[in-house]
Amino acid sequence: MKKKKNIAIIDIGSNTVRLVIYQLNEQMVFTELQNIKLPVRLYQFLDEENELTKTGVHQLLRVMNLFKEIAHSYALEEMIATATAVIRQSKNAQEILEVVEKKTGITIRLLSEKEEAYYGQYAIVRTTAFSEAYTIDMGGGSTEITYFKDNEIIYSHSFPFGVVTLKQLFFNEHSPNNEHALEQTNSYLKKQFASLPWLKDRKIPIIAIGGSSRNIATVHERMTDFPVVGIHQYEMKKKDLKDTLTLFTSLSFSELQSLDGLSKERADIIIPANLTFIALMEQVHAPKFIFCNKGLREGLLMESVNQKYPATYSPHHVKMTSIQRFVDTYQIDNYRTKKRTQIVELLLNEIKQKQLMNDEIEQLTAYVSYGSQLYHIGSYIEEDNSAYHSFYLLANSNLNGFTHRERISLALLASYKNKSLFKLFVKPFKQWFTEEELKYIRLAGSLIKFCEALNITTVNEIIHFSLKDKETYFVLKVEWSFDPVAEEYRANRQKKNLENIINKKVVIDFKKA
Repeated sequence: MKKKKNIAIIDIGSNTVRLVIYQLNEQMVFTELQNIKLPVRLYQFLDEENELTKTGVHQLLRVMNLFKEIAHSYALEEMIATATAVIRQSKNAQEILEVVEKKTGITIRLLSEKEEAYYGQYAIVRTTAFSEAYTIDMGGGSTEITYFKDNEIIYSHSFPFGVVTLKQLFFNEHSPNNEHALEQTNSYLKKQFASLPWLKDRKIPIIAIGGSSRNIATVHERMTDFPVVGIHQYEMKKKDLKDTLTLFTSLSFSELQSLDGLSKERADIIIPANLTFIALMEQVHAPKFIFCNKGLREGLLMESVNQKYPATYSPHHVKMTSIQRFVDTYQIDNYRTKKRTQIVELLLNEIKQKQLMNDEIEQLTAYVSYGSQLYHIGSYIEEDNSAYHSFYLLANSNLNGFTHRERISLALLASYKNKSLFKLFVKPFKQWFTEEELKYIRLAGSLIKFCEALNITTVNEIIHFSLKDKETYFVLKVEWSFDPVAEEYRANRQKKNLENIINKKVVIDFKKA
């Protein structure tokens, strides 16, 4: 793709109707230019005959006309409009679609239950590093659950209940948290989940998408004073979900409406959602519950782009793709980055062959490749304080495929300058790592820093590279394509970083090949 393009997605759900306008840049990174969500709650306009009433159709038309006007102010390459459970369950669905197209000119694609589950899972496997998991997408009128393995859906099912329907079935408008309602809802959910034989213990996580799971994860972040921003791939255990449920049920409706992290329009439906997630965790004995901030809309967007530009978004190498797009976005010198990474891998392999670090080497290998590619990325903002900027950028960016813990590891590597700054940056996250793990990360940072000194001119090529043991010290022999004047000066200043890794003095023997 040679220029930026704008694509609009309209998502008509049972609870909300949303317009998102995405802009894709040359590196296929998409950002939101516009995101408008209206809590229309179309589900409440279904009559006894299961038809959407005239009032409901009128509300939908008002929203669609508004979205049409907004979308026309952008140079759109494509508009994708979809509807899910509420229209799917309406007996007059075809009539609704025809009226909307006639009055607004917008063609709505009615997604089947399987298609709705498919697009959510499509986005999940392209933005996380999980190749096997359960997924749950809880909307207003339905709940889609899948089990996927090797990135492909094995089973999927759409339950005919969502947060709005559970509220209508079991909860009083003015008393959303009474004990009887909680017990009834929990009993109902257990029966529903137990009806599917493939919902069983596989020792895999549950990955959730949608507004309810986002709100619960956000509230839990605030409850625990989570030290970094970014909700993508936020992890919770069953106890954490029970803690948020305890909080929600302890508050009055007005208190829920003003709770930090909870959208006001979800105050009356957050408890049914929380109960659902706990019930599913108990059914499949999931070790953790993970929120993914990419769902149906992003799945539709990615598939549309992939049809025109095949394999743009792939479930394979999610981390590597995420790193490369980050490099492109912040205009890092790709040539310099590749040279540095090559040098790091050469030296790491030499250390491994000489068995200088034993088990530690495997820990280093997992970190250094990504870290060397993003080393001092913060120089894009300011060269003088690039370590600070590098750490902040990576610690507070949603990197697809990376957990929050992995993001901090990467931020510590990419910002590595010295032990003092390392200790400063890691201080808020020290409880996330063992002392041994922090040692590995720091050594990996030292290795990258030393190799950057061997990459000072970028054009000088290493012809031969070896480490030789001289009993009381090591000789690092480096043969270059031409006289390594700049590399010799810089590497000798930074060789203490290599000495820290192999626990012995190092003499660098520079030769022109």
